[in-house]
Amino acid sequence: VVSSVLKHDLMVRVRSASRLRRETPVTWTQKDGTLIEGVLDLAFDEGEHTTVVDFKTDHELSAGEARYRAQLQKYVDAVPLATQRPARGVLFKV
Repeated sequence: VVSSVLKHDLMVRVRSASRLRRETPVTWTQKDGTLIEGVLDLAFDEGEHTTVVDFKTDHELSAGEARYRAQLQKYVDAVPLATQRPARGVLFKV
């Protein structure tokens, strides 16, 4: 499994990224004032964008894909607030 993940095109892009962040804490305030905290599994800068990667096992993903996609979207929304860089997200099934 590890070998396959490391050979994946996304991981090739990660290795050539200009900036890489692993297990990075993020905190932001939602419009209603709720404070949210999370941890980005992986984020890397590529061109003008930051790509946020959330790793999930096959078992985790099948149990709550909609919830995980919503969580990833919150991370994607939070990253530009901290970095002033547009962000996009990838849910990576392992």
